Amino acid sequence: MINYTEATLDGVTAHFIGNHSEGEDITYSPSLLTIEDEALYDVLFKYFLSHFSEPEFFNFTFSTGEVELNPVFNFVANIFDDPSSLHEQSVKIARHLYEKSKHPNIKSGELYISYFSNVLVDDELVDAVGIFKSENKDLFLKLEKEDQVFHLSKDTGTNIGKLDKGCLIFNTEREDGFKICNIDHSNRYKEAQYWREEFLMINARADDYHQTKNYIQATKHFIKDRMAKEFDTDKADEAGVMTRSFEYFKHNEKFEAAEYETRVFKDDKVIEAFQDYKQEYETSRSALLADAFDISDYAVKKQSRVFKSIIKLDKNFHIYVHGDKNRIMKGTDDDGRKYYILYYDDES
Repeated sequence: MINYTEATLDGVTAHFIGNHSEGEDITYSPSLLTIEDEALYDVLFKYFLSHFSEPEFFNFTFSTGEVELNPVFNFVANIFDDPSSLHEQSVKIARHLYEKSKHPNIKSGELYISYFSNVLVDDELVDAVGIFKSENKDLFLKLEKEDQVFHLSKDTGTNIGKLDKGCLIFNTEREDGFKICNIDHSNRYKEAQYWREEFLMINARADDYHQTKNYIQATKHFIKDRMAKEFDTDKADEAGVMTRSFEYFKHNEKFEAAEYETRVFKDDKVIEAFQDYKQEYETSRSALLADAFDISDYAVKKQSRVFKSIIKLDKNFHIYVHGDKNRIMKGTDDDGRKYYILYYDDES
């Protein structure tokens, strides 16, 4: 877990990253920003840190396996070695980001690089470097009173409740590429993934949190992408699989792949199809699915919405399935109308 109770913001600088396709360049700040107003300090602190709550960690990587060749890794390592070099290294970080932002759909925006002391990460007190990019602006109304007259104006700015892109690099596990938290709320399109894949070059850690999350997601996507097509299952069947998956993760401390597949999928042919799908999933998503690991309760809690099985019937009804699919009967009447019969013990 991450705790900021004792943390302090020791320095921050800002640069403007222009849009390549529109001929915009970088506008560099000549020095660190001066933050003397206590209220402004609190606003920045909240904007930079309040969005990082999940213990989902990444590491810097490089194509050759030599993390020392990753540019951002080097810039950040230099800052940790000499915090007074924050502004100097931030200029290099800004230039590197600009060079990786050439797709016309990548928005311009402000880039903030900051230095924090005394952040508690998994019971270890460390310093951290933050890299944040603000791309989207909100429109604000401003009402001011002068004597007995009100003046209404509009302005645009950054909503501190939203963080478009950002990462926190913690000064620990340097030999493995540092411990990193990352946020990217603009990655719906492939070109927007430049932040993680081309600029930062980070991969998710193969820890218990990610292993648990990956298996839950792989099961969900297998049901959606393969099960219905290959085994002619219906929504009730799929709900049964997700229910058994939830029960396994909820009531077990350790994950065993063979046991999980037998208890969740049951049928040998479905199990074989899932094992084949796992290999595709690992390759396409750069995700490791280990055969054994300790189940992360926090990951199960965060992924709880995945287990909600809903049968949607036209625009009239939604059936939420939480358990035994044998209590659901599906059929078609003499007039060709489809129906479900639900059996229950008590009405709550």
